[in-house]
Amino acid sequence: MSSVLSDAHLTEGMRSVFVELLVHGPLSRAEAARRLDLSPSAVTKLTKPLLQNGYLLHQPSGDRSMMGRPSQPLAVDPARAALLGVKLTEDELFAVRTDLRAEIQHELRRPLLSHAVDDVVTRIGEAVRDLTGSGQPPAALGISLAGTASGGDPVVPTSPFLGWRDVPLGDLVAAATGLPVVVENDVRALTAAQQWFGAGVGRHSFALVTVGAGLGCGLVIGGRLVSAAGRGTGLVGHLSIHDNGPLCELGHRGCARAYASSAAVRRAVASTLDRSDLTFEACLALAAEGQPAARRIFEDAGHALGQVVATVANITGVQLVILSGEAVAMYDVCAEAFDAALTAHTHWTSTPVDVVVKPFTFSEWARGAAVIALQHRILGR
Repeated sequence: MSSVLSDAHLTEGMRSVFVELLVHGPLSRAEAARRLDLSPSAVTKLTKPLLQNGYLLHQPSGDRSMMGRPSQPLAVDPARAALLGVKLTEDELFAVRTDLRAEIQHELRRPLLSHAVDDVVTRIGEAVRDLTGSGQPPAALGISLAGTASGGDPVVPTSPFLGWRDVPLGDLVAAATGLPVVVENDVRALTAAQQWFGAGVGRHSFALVTVGAGLGCGLVIGGRLVSAAGRGTGLVGHLSIHDNGPLCELGHRGCARAYASSAAVRRAVASTLDRSDLTFEACLALAAEGQPAARRIFEDAGHALGQVVATVANITGVQLVILSGEAVAMYDVCAEAFDAALTAHTHWTSTPVDVVVKPFTFSEWARGAAVIALQHRILGR
């Protein structure tokens, strides 16, 4: 986005029109004007420089039989710019190259050689070079990871899985790649992708709850992604579920993480069945086959997850919760327990919350990082 979208003279009106067309387009000028409460002439004026610079295209008119001059819908040209997204886990790097509509064009996966910051920066630089090749240089790079990173700050205050504290990752990667870099918490990045290009499109407010190595929550309230500089948000993993429940790795008794994280579920099934070799996927297969102990443990996890979702909905008032994460497949075997807990813990004055279960791949985490870079590039925040 080397011209209009990174230009200091880009007005708020132009940003609004571009985002509306990016997320909801193609739209006629009249429809865009109606959605943004502008006049059609204002939309024409605001879109003119975007058309001139190739960010918008005229789409063919749908109905040629109508009298008068046919309206030509406007659409964003997704090929006009490319974004890169990187997701860091405890032991791997996942990276994608996307177009302006966050469609993945290329992806790759690399092991991390160590948690040393210099090694990770080098690995990210290699991924950037591999995804760029001789093609169009990317407009920006987003990096997501578990921890208290926040998009407006290049410093990662904490990242438990990597053992980092106060690491200036954004500045280091920018220096190594020459790209604008945005660093963000992984759950918020995934929430951003759902806001603009997923189940959250058209929703003014919604929540994303993830379940995997831990539990997390991202929020969009009033059309804005909720963030808190230097602090974590959506920290639902240690919400209390039962005072006499199992211990999590931090010593909290009966918290959501102790019941529903993939590690906790695997540990409980493996211990109960005296089979230390079991993976989470193997435990899930046993529960799906009806093995009684495994089934009960997954039902307990589903109950905890349903209670977490109800608590999030009660506090925020959202009407949609998207459920995702690397362990979301457990929903298939614990849906009844999840639904029962959600109903039992939803406030009696509230309408039932809609729950959408999104199948998960790690490339989705990286795609979320690319969307965060896109949002910061367009919105300047």
